[in-house]
Amino acid sequence: MSINELLERARSWDKAAIAKLITLAEEGIEIPLNIQRKSHVIGITGPPGSGKSTLIYTMARKIPQDRRIAILTIDPSSPFTGGSFMGNRIRMQELTSRPNIYIRSMATRGIRGGLNYATIAAVNILEYAGADYIFIETVGAGQSDTDVKYVADTILVLVPPLSGDEIQALKSGLMEIGDIYVVSKSDNQASESTYRDLLAMVDMMREVKGDSWKPAVIKVSGLYGYGVDELLRLIDDRFRELSNNSKLGESLISRRLLEMRLYAYDLLEKRLDENKDLEGDVINGSLSPQEAARKLLGMEKPRLDHVAIAVKDLNSAVEKFRRLGLRVSDPIIVEEQGVKVVMVWLGNTRIELLEPLNPSSTVAKFLESRGEGIHHIALEVDDLDGFIKRVQEAGLTLTGKPSKGAEGIVTFIHPKSLNGVLLELVQHKAHNE
Repeated sequence: MSINELLERARSWDKAAIAKLITLAEEGIEIPLNIQRKSHVIGITGPPGSGKSTLIYTMARKIPQDRRIAILTIDPSSPFTGGSFMGNRIRMQELTSRPNIYIRSMATRGIRGGLNYATIAAVNILEYAGADYIFIETVGAGQSDTDVKYVADTILVLVPPLSGDEIQALKSGLMEIGDIYVVSKSDNQASESTYRDLLAMVDMMREVKGDSWKPAVIKVSGLYGYGVDELLRLIDDRFRELSNNSKLGESLISRRLLEMRLYAYDLLEKRLDENKDLEGDVINGSLSPQEAARKLLGMEKPRLDHVAIAVKDLNSAVEKFRRLGLRVSDPIIVEEQGVKVVMVWLGNTRIELLEPLNPSSTVAKFLESRGEGIHHIALEVDDLDGFIKRVQEAGLTLTGKPSKGAEGIVTFIHPKSLNGVLLELVQHKAHNE
C-alpha cells in the first residue's frame, strides 16, 4: 500500500494505517504532511514512579468515546536492541481495544532530550489523522527530559508526595516548563504538604517570570480518580485559551524546529554507524577525536568553499537565483579585491557572485575578455600560511600576497600553473581570531 493510500486511511482513524505510517517514519522515511493545528498535544512528565501511566489511563477512560485519543509513551531504549522496554504499554493494554484510542510505545534511542525524530513524526501523523488529544508520556523529569516543551501545547508536571527538600531538588528541571502542576497520588496523607510547597514555588517562579506566567496546581489521584475531572477541565480550558489567542501556530513552529534538530541527530547516528573505522583511527591515535568528527561531518580541510561567477549586473543575477528558490546573502563590498560580492547558499557549498566595482579590477578585465561565467574555484584551508608552503613546494605560482577577502584572508594560485584554473585559497575569519 502506498504512503498516499495509508494517509487517506489514517484520516479515517484507521489504526493499522497510522501504525504503519509511524513505523515508516521510524525507518527514516519522510511522510509528506500538511499539518493543520487541531490536536491538543499534552506532555506529561515527572519523576519515575510519580504515576504518569496511571493518570493517563484514568484520563483516557473519562474522555468521551467520540473523541480520538492518541498516547505516545516514551520508554528508555534497550541497550541491546535499541527498542523500548514496553512497560507502559503493558499497563495500558486494556485501552488498546477501544476504537477511539491509539497507543504507541516508542524508544528514546539514546537521545539526550528524551525525544527523537520519530516521536515528532508520530505526533505529526496523529494530528493529521485527526486526534483530539495526543498524550506524550516522557521518561522522567529534569534537564535530560525537557525537549517535550517544544512539542506539547500543555505540559503536565506530576509531583508525588515529597518533602520540601526533595521538591527543591526537582525545581531546576520542573518549575520552568510546567503549565499544570499535578500533586499525584493525592490519596497519600503527605500530599497536602506537597501541594502547599508547590503553590509556594509556583508563586515564587511567577514573580521571576512575570504575571503572564500563571500555571495551575491541582491534587489528583489517578488510582482512585480523585481530581481527574477537574484536571481534564483545566486541560480543555488551556486549549481553548491557546486557540483563542492564536498560540497553536507557535507550538507548531517550535515542533518543526525541534524535528529538524532531532532528524540531524538521527542522521549523525546513522553516519557514525556507517563509519566505524573512524573509531578505530581514534583508538589507535591516527586521528584525534576532533579530526575524526570533522571527517565524519565532511568538514576536513581543504574542502570546496565556493565557486565564483563573474557577472555584469549583480542585482539581475541575484534575482535569477532567488527565482530558483535559493537563499541569497546581502551584498558585501570588498575594496581590496575591487568587487561587490553576494553568496548563494547551497546544501554543502556556495556560489559566489562577483560584480566589479571599477573598470580596472581583475574581475572587470575578466568580463571584458571572456564575458560572464565561472571566474574561480575556492578551497577552504585551516592554515593558509602552511598551505602556501605546500603550494610553493609543489612548484605552483601565486598571483600575489594574501589579502582580505569577503569572509577572511585569501590568496590565489595562478591559472597558468594549474591547468587554466584560478584557484582561491580561503582561511575564514574564525580561524584567525
